[in-house]
Amino acid sequence: MNKGKLYLPPLLIASFFVRLIPHRNLLLATYDEYLHRDLTLRIVHGGIGVISKDIPSLLGLKAYSYPPLFHIIGAFFYKLFPSNYLFFILPAVYGTIAVLGFYLAFKELMEDWKKAFLATLFLAFAPNFIYRTSLYIPENLGLVFFSLSLFFGIRFLKTKKLSNLAFLAIVFAFYMVTHRGWIFFAMAAFIVMISYWWGFIKRNLHYFIALAVIAFIAYTQISFINSTVGQLFLRLQRSEVSFLGYFKWIGVVQLVFGALATPYYLKKDPIRRGFAIWAWAFMLAGGVSFRFRDPYASIPLSAMAAEYLIDVVGPQIQPFIKRAFEGIHGLGADLIKSLSRKKIVSVLILAVLLLTPVAQGVYGAYNYVEAPTVSDKEAYEWIVNNTPQNATILVWWDMGYLLIGNTHRKDVVIWKKVYQGFFGEAPTVKEASQAYLDQVIMFSSNQRNYVYYLMKKYNVSYIFVDKKRYSYGLIRYGLMEYAPYDTHFKLVFCNGGSVIYKFIPDPSLKIEQPLPINYTGEYAPLVSFLEKFWTGYNYADFDTRFKAYYNLNAWIANMYFELYNLTGDQKFKERAEWILRWLSYKQMDNGAFPWGVPPNDYTLYTAYTLEPLKNVSFEGKDKSIRLLEERQKEDYFMTTPKDKKGSTVVNALLLPIYDELGILNERTAKNVLNKLLGEQKGDGSWNNNIGTTIAIASSLARYYQLSGNRTILEAVKKAAQWLETQQNEAGKLKEEKYDYAYSRSTYGQMVYIYHIAGLNNAENLTMKFIYATFDPTKEVHPLDSVITLYRYFTYAYGSSKAIELLSNLLKLHPLPQFD
Repeated sequence: MNKGKLYLPPLLIASFFVRLIPHRNLLLATYDEYLHRDLTLRIVHGGIGVISKDIPSLLGLKAYSYPPLFHIIGAFFYKLFPSNYLFFILPAVYGTIAVLGFYLAFKELMEDWKKAFLATLFLAFAPNFIYRTSLYIPENLGLVFFSLSLFFGIRFLKTKKLSNLAFLAIVFAFYMVTHRGWIFFAMAAFIVMISYWWGFIKRNLHYFIALAVIAFIAYTQISFINSTVGQLFLRLQRSEVSFLGYFKWIGVVQLVFGALATPYYLKKDPIRRGFAIWAWAFMLAGGVSFRFRDPYASIPLSAMAAEYLIDVVGPQIQPFIKRAFEGIHGLGADLIKSLSRKKIVSVLILAVLLLTPVAQGVYGAYNYVEAPTVSDKEAYEWIVNNTPQNATILVWWDMGYLLIGNTHRKDVVIWKKVYQGFFGEAPTVKEASQAYLDQVIMFSSNQRNYVYYLMKKYNVSYIFVDKKRYSYGLIRYGLMEYAPYDTHFKLVFCNGGSVIYKFIPDPSLKIEQPLPINYTGEYAPLVSFLEKFWTGYNYADFDTRFKAYYNLNAWIANMYFELYNLTGDQKFKERAEWILRWLSYKQMDNGAFPWGVPPNDYTLYTAYTLEPLKNVSFEGKDKSIRLLEERQKEDYFMTTPKDKKGSTVVNALLLPIYDELGILNERTAKNVLNKLLGEQKGDGSWNNNIGTTIAIASSLARYYQLSGNRTILEAVKKAAQWLETQQNEAGKLKEEKYDYAYSRSTYGQMVYIYHIAGLNNAENLTMKFIYATFDPTKEVHPLDSVITLYRYFTYAYGSSKAIELLSNLLKLHPLPQFD
């Protein structure tokens, strides 16, 4: 019985199960799989007629074209077995068939089942070969055709039978419409044929030189050839690869013994000599483009390593061990010498050499294939449920795979590079590169008119950024900085992890007052300060936070309405009315005014925005009120739409605002208040923490102002007395170990607490400290600081007095002038 038939089935079974490892979590394992699954499903739903009719694209002869046979076969199987499990099982089936195909090819080459089996084992467990034959990508099926083409090619060279050449032509034809790896096969075959026919070539070298010259002239002078070949070479991913990468991806044993086998192979028959040249040509090319290395250099190296181990290394192991130990002396020397002569030692060494590739392959299948993280399924589901099927969504390029695969919507870069060629006419490398460059510009440029132009050019209707990409400087300080306030963008989804904006090419709300207000009257220091933060749309702080600042703009509208009443200057009224229109335009459809980086639908910030506008009507206000009402529970206020338990500090901050807006439920008020009072310590603090105590005490002080509840006043007094002990004789908090550790707005809250508690000395001392030490250049958020001071001074003294106090403060400590 042929032992090959006995050993081969376990190898194929092991190969199959190893190729299931990358999908062990039942998730697509790479970005490319999302695309190829989506392409397959589009054929399932649209029929084979949706595929491009362009012949060069169908053959993969254009840089960004994808032969369709892999997807057609996948669609056929999906119709038979309509399950996502197909995309995990089918790759392992293809990969195992490829392993069998290479066994047949190696056996044809070596005419020895042992050598063929060992070469197949090395290749089957080469990490890069596992990677390419375990994923739902065309290269997987392509390697099946590569193996069969190699088998028939070697058989033809050995037998010269035209039937083998015919079979090679048929298999190669299928390969050409499956994956562009056929180009690598053609290169390898060319090398092997040169080696095989070298004697004939050498005798007719002048003819071949002439052919090479003609080919060069055709390449340089015939545009079709130049563009086709040139574009394909431009398409190759070029990046330097260290030899550490070769050990990792080709395999230690395969690489080491394959390299050692080079002289041995060069001395053998022409086909083997061609394999050695193929291996080194592809490894050298792989130093520039990994495509040559992964996995096409592994194929000849596996064959070379296997034969070298069996023919050269195996017979030399036992003699080598014997020579190594024959000179030793002393205690135990005889035992060691006797062991070194035993056959079991050389068998164990051979076993290690054989098991190492298997272990490395299994380890690589588990660790080298990293599944891309779909960080926010909720965002993808929102896109599926709320956007047109033909929508184009701007995402950072690597998110394009996930977007298309999970939502079946278009992006800018990946759609151009993959889908345009698959369904229509493939773009050139220049066009694909331009799409990538334009995508970067759309995300990073502050030339907004150019960004609007590019978005219209690519028919962008939405922008989608997740938390990971939001952290990229190009994105965060480009589009994501001004999209929150620019009326060309409407926030339609946010959850603290992802954000989606709708792009509005022609917004109904256009800039009416692009320039800052020019005012020289009594309150000029305050107005001059505020206008330095004017963007043309809203007021945004000098910091890295979410630039919408809905709550600060609402308070500025409140202030400017008051300034209009104090001065009669129409400019203040016009600006305040603009802010109201802008707020109405930018609020989310559910009435929320979000906050954060990335933004989230925080109940607190919607309430903060409504509070200063409680007596002002504006479009959308009722939606926001309803939203707040829905988030009021029996004993807490929801912090976000998903919150089910609330937060002590947020409960305290929302309690007076809900009361002021007239939507506070009596039971909620009682439960929240009892909990807040119950958590106050005997010394008057909350958690012995200054920040927490100031936040809760200032909110209770405001709630006392609104409700007149004497129990609340006692709690505020106790907190005020504790805070007083935390200040030194100058009014500075003792905990402020370095200058400006606390914003002066924090001291403004303390002024308000002391005012309500009746601690006049502490109130005056703290106010003097603010006036003496306020420095807008040291405030982390200068606009926020001044508006917070206005808010609490308004609570304490009324808006007119608050404006006066702030104007005097900013007259003493103005923000520096800058061009």
